[in-house]
Amino acid sequence: MTWSPASALEAVAANSIKAEAYTVGPGDTLQVVVFGDENVSSILSGRFRIEPDGSIHYPLLGSVPVTGRSTLEIAKMLHTELAHQVQVLPPTVTVAEFAPVFLLGDVNRTGPYQYQPGMTVFELMLLAGGVSDPSDPASARIAVEQQASILQLQNFSLKIKRARLIAETTGEQFLPDSLKSSSDAASLVEVEASLFEVHTAASESRRTIYDAQKAGYDQEITSITQSITLHDEEVQLLEEQLQSQQALTERGLAALSALRELKRQLTGTRREALEFRTALFRARQNRIGVDQAQAEAEAQTLSNALEQLRDVEAALSQNEIELSATKSRLEQFSVNSNAAENALGRVPHFTLISLVDGHYAERSVDELTLLTRGDIVKVSFETRRTTTDTAAAAGVQ
Repeated sequence: MTWSPASALEAVAANSIKAEAYTVGPGDTLQVVVFGDENVSSILSGRFRIEPDGSIHYPLLGSVPVTGRSTLEIAKMLHTELAHQVQVLPPTVTVAEFAPVFLLGDVNRTGPYQYQPGMTVFELMLLAGGVSDPSDPASARIAVEQQASILQLQNFSLKIKRARLIAETTGEQFLPDSLKSSSDAASLVEVEASLFEVHTAASESRRTIYDAQKAGYDQEITSITQSITLHDEEVQLLEEQLQSQQALTERGLAALSALRELKRQLTGTRREALEFRTALFRARQNRIGVDQAQAEAEAQTLSNALEQLRDVEAALSQNEIELSATKSRLEQFSVNSNAAENALGRVPHFTLISLVDGHYAERSVDELTLLTRGDIVKVSFETRRTTTDTAAAAGVQ
């Protein structure tokens, strides 16, 4: 199929789908608004990015699977689940930001573009300003070289961040000096090294605070235990004294009032011993509470770092694909010095790279092909053989 804006626009109108029928997926960002009590609304409303596993992390509900559902279905599901915990009006859910699609190759502006439901290859080309101008191969090569440099720098930045996150999650040392290779790279390494130091210092500070709290409770437990021992000894002495006093009273050798006073002392001492045991129980519970709080804080810190590491790995894989495609374009410039042919003799060729069952697959498409979030479109040119070319070829044969 030839490049025809008129026919492409007709196909756009015919194939477009309504945004409200769109089913969300990983990389999309949802805007959830919950009306009602101001405190509840502020907690439950916000923007939530759909993770690679197809879920969002939502207050009160935790991980909520949303992939494959429309915004209306998600709103109904959230309302049903929230109704078990709080009284709220039905929330509104919209797609605040769609996952991007990516454009590479012989176009004026490569890079990520925000996906829109019903988007075609033609619409993506319009956003990029159309195909590159073949009349200036030198400027085209410079643009590709700049793109390659940017991608390499992004790649390095992602690798440095990944190294820092791995060090934070495993407890290993982060050695930034071994990663510096240029002045630009050095600044990126220094930023990540500073982050590592800040995060490490924060972790040490939290650990110190928890250790101090535990030491305080341990000291309190020791003190209370010693007090209980002393009171038990005192109770035993008062019991022995009470037995002797009771024998003397029964024989008329001691006053009854003295016996009663001794009983009151014994009762009071036993009450104090019971209070100490209650205090010991509370101190031990507080000590356990500090252990739990520390474990939860460390688990949350580790979880956050692992989530960031997962996102970095995904971004790095995406960047590697784009960098590989850009390097291929540079090789094409080197191989073919006559790349700047007449535009009438050049036909755009579109390659769609999509994620299928966890792997990227390539296929040739035309400008009317509908895209989906996360797709990569690579644009290259094929030379159209003219009538003269065909006749010349026939004559040679």
